[in-house]
Amino acid sequence: MTSIFVRSIQLLLSISILILIHELGHFLLSKAFQVRVERFFLFFDPWFSIFKKKIGDTIYGIGWIPLGGYVKISGMMTNEERDSSEKEKIDWEFRSKSAIKRLLIVSGGILSNVLFSFMIFSFLLFKYGETYLPTKNVKYGIEVDYLGKKIGLRNGDNILLVNGKYIPYFHEIPKAILLGNSITIDRMGKIIHLSLNDDKKRFFFDRKEFSFFIIKPRVPPIINYVVKNSWGYKSGLKNNDEILAINSEFLLFSDQLKDILSKYKNQTILISINRNGRLLQKEVFLDQKGILGIYLKNFLEMDNIFLFEKKNYSIIESFPYGVKRTWEVLKNQIFFLKNVFHIETKAYKQVGSFFSMAKEFPSQWNWEIFWTLTGTLSIWLAFLNLFPIPSLDGGYILFILIEMITKKRINERIFERFTIIGFLMISLMMIVVIIWDIFKVFFY
Repeated sequence: MTSIFVRSIQLLLSISILILIHELGHFLLSKAFQVRVERFFLFFDPWFSIFKKKIGDTIYGIGWIPLGGYVKISGMMTNEERDSSEKEKIDWEFRSKSAIKRLLIVSGGILSNVLFSFMIFSFLLFKYGETYLPTKNVKYGIEVDYLGKKIGLRNGDNILLVNGKYIPYFHEIPKAILLGNSITIDRMGKIIHLSLNDDKKRFFFDRKEFSFFIIKPRVPPIINYVVKNSWGYKSGLKNNDEILAINSEFLLFSDQLKDILSKYKNQTILISINRNGRLLQKEVFLDQKGILGIYLKNFLEMDNIFLFEKKNYSIIESFPYGVKRTWEVLKNQIFFLKNVFHIETKAYKQVGSFFSMAKEFPSQWNWEIFWTLTGTLSIWLAFLNLFPIPSLDGGYILFILIEMITKKRINERIFERFTIIGFLMISLMMIVVIIWDIFKVFFY
């Protein structure tokens, strides 16, 4: 329950920040062009609000439905007929402004979300720098999960090219494979070319939960932590012990350990270990699950084996990275959306609501991960709002662009009807996605 609460709080905080940033973009540009903003609300407030206060011409408040927020801009949606006595209102109404000013006001939320992502990614680089493992320093090949095996990869493979290109840093390989069409590998000296067609890519998406499939550098089986009171702990295993053999079966890599242990469930085994250069043997009883009660080190904890590259950046140097990272996130979202409509990949199964987003946050608070996910969601929100659907920013942008091209204003009543239809469409889509998310959790 604690992990669910922590994830939910992180999601709520992240969404709240993004809503405020988005609506602030509309608000500031409205003020810059002297357009009156009647209401500025975090969350929706039908019937009542949690808090509201009027300052100047604007009522600021917090609603009770955390599915978005809004700014109500004077003259943006109205079917009221004007007469000459209302002429003084024209100067501060949205519809009184030129097309280019209205376009900027409507685009303000999208622009502010893009700018916010850029600032987050730039600051993260300035704060934490970069620590990367060059692909050329992956000494023992790769370790893959079942998804990697489904597309033809095997433990110990060395990845040479993806889509005919050399990938300089190891962390970029999973994404390159997901976006690519071919992989060239070295398997024990034999060069093999794997194609990635739609049938193979279906394995990435046709499952209950979506995440990048796991490719790791293959590593020796060195103990990172022994669980207190486990069978391994009682038998004298210690942190930093390197496992050399189980009974008479030698092993060189971590991925071999699980397969070997599965053969000796409910049995006592003899483990040969290297402890600071000394060869030791320990008898350990395995329970019916074949669990020793140990956690092995991953490649990030083996800087004595793998040669990493670390680079720190000044705040100025981090800006180009912020632009690059923002663009990369946007490209990934476009790719995923393309696959959602490509039925063969079954990527539509990974569409989710707030429930799915909450799972992406860690069960323990981590500011670096929090801001990384918030930056990603910010550019995602900007991208979604570009869709030319009435009631989204993209719908307003489309109508204004049509006006700029035809030199004629679209009838306000027609505009309002389309906006209502768009709102109903989006509401229906949200309901369907939420129901689908619940179905995936309990039935799929």
